[in-house]
Amino acid sequence: MNLGWRQLSISVFAITVTMVMFVFITQNLLLIGDQALWIRAAIVASAIIAALIAVYPFNPVFTNRPGVYALVVCFPATLPCFFYFLYLLPGQAGVGITAEQVQSQLITDRTSNGIIEVGFSYPIFTPTITVTNHELYTKSASVYLRITDGNNEDVLFRAVRQEITSTSLSVESTARNMLSRNDEYLFSPLQIAPGRSVIGKVVFIISDLNDGSTFDEALGRSYPAQFELRDPANSEILVVFPLDKI
Repeated sequence: MNLGWRQLSISVFAITVTMVMFVFITQNLLLIGDQALWIRAAIVASAIIAALIAVYPFNPVFTNRPGVYALVVCFPATLPCFFYFLYLLPGQAGVGITAEQVQSQLITDRTSNGIIEVGFSYPIFTPTITVTNHELYTKSASVYLRITDGNNEDVLFRAVRQEITSTSLSVESTARNMLSRNDEYLFSPLQIAPGRSVIGKVVFIISDLNDGSTFDEALGRSYPAQFELRDPANSEILVVFPLDKI
């Protein structure tokens, strides 16, 4: 089959568009998860059309009949996308998010007596958690740790944030800068694409508890402790799950 330069250039361009769209979709699940369902269907359908345009010059049945090809092949090929996103996906979606702790540990260093001391000698607690989004749209969740101390008072610790608004040097910003080079650490708020999970270490800088206990001493006394995932917009609790001791 002899292809003219015009057909070949269109095919190459369409293949390039298909690859770019595939990379865009796979690398931007959070962004796509924020879009309306019909927009998601249209994005995937556009990638399918680009792929079909790329192979059009190699299909002798539709030579010089692009309109027929579009009507008979391209248009029907996009219908399953809209059927899936507008009908099947809503029926498969669950409600809310779930989370659990996978590991529990302090950042340790042999030269610092078991705890890396940052700024003000506070221990850094880095539990590994996994969070799954069962809903149709991308979810954001701020991470907190609540401990009830020996005086039966609650102490609420906020995980180190992704964006720290203060320009002054702080313990939080120091820890953020130190740990952000490692992809295994997560910073609050977490962003979870629909139907996906994130797993990693969240970071808590633990100051003394209200009764003077240090963090590891408090856990040794089996003080009640739990993680809370909250909506960043209104602080509404999304899910609560227990802390496993170190």
